[in-house]
Amino acid sequence: MRKFMPLLLVVLLLVVFPPAGCSNSSVVVTDPIKLVPNKANLVGLIEITGILQDKNLTGIYDTIPKGTSYPQSFYDALSKLKDEYNIDLMGFQEGLFFAEVSESEDQGNYSGVIVEGTYNKSDLIAAIQSAAGTELSTINYKDYEIYADEFQESAIAFLSDNTLVIGTMQPVKDVIDVKKGDAKALGGEVLDSYNKLGDALIKVAVAVPPGVTEGQLGESASQYLGDLSAFDNVESVGMTVSKNDRSVTIDLKLCCVDNDSAQSIEQTIDGLITFAQLLMGMSDNQQQNQALDTLLNEVKVTRRDTCVNINITATLTEIEDLIQSSGNTA
Repeated sequence: MRKFMPLLLVVLLLVVFPPAGCSNSSVVVTDPIKLVPNKANLVGLIEITGILQDKNLTGIYDTIPKGTSYPQSFYDALSKLKDEYNIDLMGFQEGLFFAEVSESEDQGNYSGVIVEGTYNKSDLIAAIQSAAGTELSTINYKDYEIYADEFQESAIAFLSDNTLVIGTMQPVKDVIDVKKGDAKALGGEVLDSYNKLGDALIKVAVAVPPGVTEGQLGESASQYLGDLSAFDNVESVGMTVSKNDRSVTIDLKLCCVDNDSAQSIEQTIDGLITFAQLLMGMSDNQQQNQALDTLLNEVKVTRRDTCVNINITATLTEIEDLIQSSGNTA
């Protein structure tokens, strides 16, 4: 997305916790999911507050191998962000992202993020322009002002005093259409799947269009991993990431068109796990091999009717061991 989209993180941080002295009135709370366009077939939520306030999770940053030019601890990184941008990351709440995943002409560039919070609009735009080193142009669309990059590919629009959307141009316009009542909000299978995921630090629901899996995996993947054609019959995917005490659990659910496809996927995944374990025997990094083997042994694959469930629960120590081992070359 050239120079504009890398600023997304800065935008999200600024929007939720503004510099001191900024305030807003007439705050209107709107459930962001009600603003997602019906065209989207992927929607997800990240509970940033839940992640950042968990010292066990933020402590993982400390274990990541990094050069001396980078903050060495998570709290050093927070301080650097505060000093350079006057941003308190601990005020971040959540981000709702959406996209249309397909082999369409837009080549997967239909995506956006809806954010709610308090912010100073002028300061926010000024920060984006300063970071990008360029002026943002404005477009008037249905009584809303859209700020766009020089290529008018990426955009940001303020929907109310406490809600904005940032993404590629068309989805930003589509969110405005939903807001104005000129287009349908997300519904059907994707919304149903999303709502069934319940509470989690991260959750994602996807309705998989025909042919997308084949296009994403490609023939080259099949050459190395064997027959992956069963994945072409996946209709929907749901994923959650949650934390209990000192362990992290990932649940992935793949639902297929029929029982035979689900059985084939279950067998394929079991085969891929075995294949990965065999590959580890070819590596000289024994510490990494041990860490990976521990995690792979935690993977549980089960099947019920047309759905395959993949569950992996890893302790924070196991995750930290894997991260640290990735920095070893011996």
